[in-house]
Amino acid sequence: MRHRKARIINQKRPDPTSFPRVTIGSLPDNVLLDIFDFCQMMSLNFSLRWWHALVHVCRRWRYIVFQSPLRLHLQLQCNANTPVKKTLNVWPRAFPILIVESRPRLPLSGANIISALKHHDRVYEIDLSITNTLLKRLNKVMKKPYPVLTRLYLHILKSAAPVLRDTFLGGSSPCLKYLHLIGIPFPALPKLLPFHHDLVEVDYRNIPNTGYVSPEAMATALSGLTKLKVVRIGFESSASRPDPGNRPPSSLTRIVLPSLINFTFHGASEYFEDLVARIDTPAIITVSTWFFNQLDFDIPHFVQFIGRTQIPRSFEEAKLYFEERNVYIHVGHRDPLGGKRFRWTLSIGISCHELDWQVPFVAQICSKISPFLSNVERLLITASASDSDDGSTSNVAFPDWEDFVDNPQWLELFHAFSALQHMRIPPRLGELIASALQELTEERVMDALPMLRHLYLPPPSEL
Repeated sequence: MRHRKARIINQKRPDPTSFPRVTIGSLPDNVLLDIFDFCQMMSLNFSLRWWHALVHVCRRWRYIVFQSPLRLHLQLQCNANTPVKKTLNVWPRAFPILIVESRPRLPLSGANIISALKHHDRVYEIDLSITNTLLKRLNKVMKKPYPVLTRLYLHILKSAAPVLRDTFLGGSSPCLKYLHLIGIPFPALPKLLPFHHDLVEVDYRNIPNTGYVSPEAMATALSGLTKLKVVRIGFESSASRPDPGNRPPSSLTRIVLPSLINFTFHGASEYFEDLVARIDTPAIITVSTWFFNQLDFDIPHFVQFIGRTQIPRSFEEAKLYFEERNVYIHVGHRDPLGGKRFRWTLSIGISCHELDWQVPFVAQICSKISPFLSNVERLLITASASDSDDGSTSNVAFPDWEDFVDNPQWLELFHAFSALQHMRIPPRLGELIASALQELTEERVMDALPMLRHLYLPPPSEL
């Protein structure tokens, strides 16, 4: 063994110059393609034009890149400043076009955007924040089908947007998977959706009155979208309430959305009631709603809708969140990945500018959904005030709640949490709740919170 080690130690290292030198030009095409593929994976998050440098190295590299547009995810990105006519004539027609413009302060004539949209057989993604003027031009240009379009995102920058015509997208763009129309009225949406069976997301929000679609029409339009995973519907005003004379009959056959996992709604509770009475979502994970202010919230179909899902009823934690103009309740489970995080499964918000109505309103909602709150053991209550025009908030308890909220209203709120053991509330709000409970008899307090063991008022540094 000693002699063997000596031989190994005394062995000369190989001379690097003895190996044949391999230049990158000697690599076969398939190896270069693997290298280019690695380059695009490393550059995807930084620039869509990563491949421009490669095609200018030499004619061979240019040929390899242009022969593999799908594998290398080659695409041409156009915006308001792109000289479209010159650019598209340079590159092969096999390259799909991505049209993106999200700079609202940029003065737009829209000429380059419109020029790119005219290549309807090559556009595969559209992501635009646009003005009313540009939207009118889109109405005229986007009348043909877009056969390779997969994602469409249109966001209007101002109110009073013109209505999208029923000729939009030529009635069909078969590859469309993501449809987002924000603030853009499109009453013909129910006519468009049934022709797009691959849709995964439908996001129709900030809908003005001119874009109203009835719950019945919306449910029917969604009925054939078996791959749909996310639906967001939101109205700008309470005028979204449906016709009271057109409520769904009790014997109605509901449609099934088998893949839907996330459902978000913003509007009148009557509309949501009418809509969920017509659909079943067995795979749903998250339901988030926000209702306009009204005196009475009658939501039996909402409760039945949740009851028809696979959402577990053993919610562990709830959060009440009071703002100056809104009040929310979130209910959820502990994150299955572990830790102290909670996954909010059910969220309900209410628009309410008056402090004296917030507690009664959320108490009313809690009483309606009490079957889903009966196992909640932890309740977190927070109060925030909007301090700036950008919507940022700071945790500041409202100083004048004692002048607006009657003590029995807090008690009514707590009645829905019969299994509550731990409650965490801000100090100022805690004083109000403690004062409310002190004015009640011990029997009434025990009736409202029979299982309560811990009441925690965190110091300001933890808020």
